[in-house]
Amino acid sequence: MSCNRYPMDVKAVGFMQCRKQKNYMMFVSWSDQNNILIYRTFEDFKKFHKELKRKFPTESGSVRSLPRFKGITMQQRKGGKLNRCLEILKLLEMYSQELLKTDVKISRGEEVNQFFKAQTQDLDPSFPENSVVIMPSVFRREKSPQPLSITHPQASQSYRCIEAFETKDTKNKPFTVAQKEIVEVLIKDMTGWWLVENADKQIAWFPASYLEELDACEDIQNAFSSNEEGSLYFVVQAYEAQKADELSLNQGVVVEVLRTSHTGWWLIR
Repeated sequence: MSCNRYPMDVKAVGFMQCRKQKNYMMFVSWSDQNNILIYRTFEDFKKFHKELKRKFPTESGSVRSLPRFKGITMQQRKGGKLNRCLEILKLLEMYSQELLKTDVKISRGEEVNQFFKAQTQDLDPSFPENSVVIMPSVFRREKSPQPLSITHPQASQSYRCIEAFETKDTKNKPFTVAQKEIVEVLIKDMTGWWLVENADKQIAWFPASYLEELDACEDIQNAFSSNEEGSLYFVVQAYEAQKADELSLNQGVVVEVLRTSHTGWWLIR
């Protein structure tokens, strides 16, 4: 049975690790123009796929087949824990997107609708104690090793806090925003809690009702810089310094570009 409201697109955002459990964060766009961030484990997806195979046995062997639920290969397992998690995140995104391209009796069916629908845990902006959230902005698979790979900066919008508010950041550390302080909004979630970044590069879920968008003039003044200088970048491939004036960088860290160069070597901190 097809649902009136159904998911139209799924984008991988990142993952949250708490002790040994990893919850993969997926940003779901719905047909009614609502968007929601959900948290699902790899086992949740695996169980969901098995249920679909039982519900639609004929589709699993037809032209309009269910997408294959791929695991991690032995080659991918050698890349370290972070690389494995990023690969799983990308695979889950690909699986979800392929699933939404199947026949409407599957893609708009009750099973798919319920799986991507927000659950109680998805509506809670707090994070478990000692949890860590990793949010790479771009996934790239390099066929050959390169000296350094950096992503394009995440699209963000500047907002002003209209009243002081305190919460916890994605690493469970105190996150306080003062009145009139400017933060960058990375994700707007329909729950009313937006993912923001402050000047100290802390990232946290913050109540949208405490924020107001800067007007055009202020936004231009805040953004008055070159396209690259002053931007934040995620390092997606580790690099070990070869000379005294170079920096060794671990995968996943965030750097600020101070000056760019046509040579490909940038000044960062």
